Amino acid sequence: MIDPFLEHRRLLFSIAYRILGSVAEAEDAVQDTFIRWQSVAEKKEEIRSSKAWLVATVTRLSIDRLRSAQRQREQYVGVWLPEPLMATTIDFQNQTGALADSINTAFMVMLETLTPEERAVFILREAFDYNYNEISTIVGKSEANCRQIARRAKEHLSQPGRRRPVDPAQAETLVQQFLSACRDGDVATLMKVLAEDSTLMSDGGGRARAALRPIQGAERIARFLLGIQKNVPSDAEFRVENFNGGKGILVVSAGIPISVITFSVTGGQIAGIYIISNPDKLRHLSELRSER
Repeated sequence: MIDPFLEHRRLLFSIAYRILGSVAEAEDAVQDTFIRWQSVAEKKEEIRSSKAWLVATVTRLSIDRLRSAQRQREQYVGVWLPEPLMATTIDFQNQTGALADSINTAFMVMLETLTPEERAVFILREAFDYNYNEISTIVGKSEANCRQIARRAKEHLSQPGRRRPVDPAQAETLVQQFLSACRDGDVATLMKVLAEDSTLMSDGGGRARAALRPIQGAERIARFLLGIQKNVPSDAEFRVENFNGGKGILVVSAGIPISVITFSVTGGQIAGIYIISNPDKLRHLSELRSER
């Protein structure tokens, strides 16, 4: 008989990652959940639902970790973006709808405006479709309070609810056109694939070159992207991979990931570009590549 922790490990990581926006922190929360699960070995027969116990434990641990992380993020150098999640990890294989949308980089950036409790309640309700009675048990608050928290979370988000479905083939074509235009210095094509009011965010964390503030507008973004081409290592490889539920670009130099670029697509154009270059946020990708 499979151990309940192993049976639900993917779910636990999925919840923790969405709350924390960090692969490493999510893995730590899952590991801490395992340690607590082991510590109640003699009392497991008293637990009515192993799954419910594990979900409640990882959620509460993630909320605590996020409270601490948010204080650190206030001191973060430049823009903070979530760690990129590659499709080869245990999280979003075969996921669709709201569950897949909830790991989109643009959506997770919006979640940063919520308090840890708001974020947890919102994710459990909107992404995992838990009812308020279940959420109440998980987070240890009354059902009425959970409803208020969820309503407040929706009010804080500028674009609550699901994104419009994006055709994967169209999104991949746009990413390929974007990549070719950047390589070739093709301003006309770059301006064509970028929405006029598009936004670029780059996260170097003070450890890699990055714009310290978001860049708004297709023309400014095009100038920025073409301007940083000179900083790209001569041996850099650009690979289109699956990140955060969509197509992204993995940049590798000397066999080491140095950047990940993810996108949001709206109306047949790229509306958001998210560049993660902080090496601390890419370390897990090196580990994934070494396992291949």
